[in-house]
Amino acid sequence: HNGEVKAYLSLPYFEKQNELNKELSGFLSALLNIYVFLLAIAVLVTVIISSRITKPLLLIQEKMSGVRLGSLNDKIAYQRKDEIGQLVHEYNRMLEELASSADKLAQSERESAWREMAKQVAHEIKNPLTPMKLSVQHLQRTLQHKDENDREFVNRVSETLIQQIDTLSAIATSFSDFAKMPQANPEKLDLLQLIATL
Repeated sequence: HNGEVKAYLSLPYFEKQNELNKELSGFLSALLNIYVFLLAIAVLVTVIISSRITKPLLLIQEKMSGVRLGSLNDKIAYQRKDEIGQLVHEYNRMLEELASSADKLAQSERESAWREMAKQVAHEIKNPLTPMKLSVQHLQRTLQHKDENDREFVNRVSETLIQQIDTLSAIATSFSDFAKMPQANPEKLDLLQLIATL
């Protein structure tokens, strides 16, 4: 009426329904193929990016697991200034501190060994010296009533022996004093300023 559209009437045409279903299934399979292809690309890109991100972390893990006290540990060369670069910088700093601590420990162990050896040497030297000195002095007293020439010879020999025993005793005392030395307390000095004051 008056050329106005009031409604649409759709009557199914069953002959065309099969074609419509084929077109719809073709469109869905093409859409599904595109999604699978995009998903495969996304997985591939994710694997590549994650391997590039984790490669430096795996290198750090490998280097950290190889750190040994007292052996030469390699630093990591990494030039970027990102978070991994900060981690690498801290690792390299830790290696320097570890090497310094190992050197101090080795020095302390060497000093301790020298002290122990000094104690042992002092002990081994002092043990026989006292009885020897007493025996020589006893010999001197005993021979004082003998012939004058014999007494002079014995006195000379015994004086020499006593001097040598005293020298060895002084050496033993020095070793013993070395063993009791206090810990070294190193301090930094400005040599230029020290030289300028002279």
